[in-house]
Amino acid sequence: MEPEEPEPEPGDLICGQCRAGNIPTRNYCRRCGASLLDARVAPKPPWWRRLLRRRRRRYAPGERPAAPRQWRLPRFVPLLAVLLLLAGGGSLFRAEALRAVEAVRDRLASPQQLHAVRVTASSAQAGHDPALAVDGTTDKYWAPDTAGAGQGEFLEATFAGPVRLLDLVVHPGSSPVAEKFLQQGRPAALQFTATDREGRATSRTVRLADVPGQQRFHFAVSDVVTLRITVQGAYGTEGAGRRVALAEVEFFKRP
Repeated sequence: MEPEEPEPEPGDLICGQCRAGNIPTRNYCRRCGASLLDARVAPKPPWWRRLLRRRRRRYAPGERPAAPRQWRLPRFVPLLAVLLLLAGGGSLFRAEALRAVEAVRDRLASPQQLHAVRVTASSAQAGHDPALAVDGTTDKYWAPDTAGAGQGEFLEATFAGPVRLLDLVVHPGSSPVAEKFLQQGRPAALQFTATDREGRATSRTVRLADVPGQQRFHFAVSDVVTLRITVQGAYGTEGAGRRVALAEVEFFKRP
């Protein structure tokens, strides 16, 4: 491809044949060799264009200097900037970044069942101790001592060490069998409160369907050492002696 012809400079002789600009001392066109005897002289541009225009220097063949080396940002600089944000005052950015990383790890992990080393309760009906809510069966249940909706009654599970909690599976009522399920009250809403090793608490309230069988809830919290499950409402507790019942609770952690 032929190089683009530069624009004539003010005072240049413009060739009538090829329109190329030539310095005033030339007699023949540098480009096509035509005579410049009757060539037109390139006029000066307006003063405002001269102010904005950047004058280009002409070089003889072989005299043009090499183009200046383009400066590039070193590859490590963006990474260094991110590390500085994480280590410096960007605490909000750092917290969001860590939460995003944990969320990705949660999605990639296969939840592993977690067993409590101790389970206590705010109260318990005789023969329906809190341990029955984590015994691995669904034909026995925990119920509070006082009849009624059980508002504020709770179970609390303690784990052997800090864990990344992922999910809870709740089996509401007294049995997975529909006929027995309806013989006692069932939780309508539960509040999960996870406490970490620093004593910080994270809570979430969930609504349960009034049906027998398991219901799974995602509740991802790091460094959990205890988990409290508090009754916030109940189905079917109207009637003498009827209590809210919880057949089983299963815990799942990230391996």
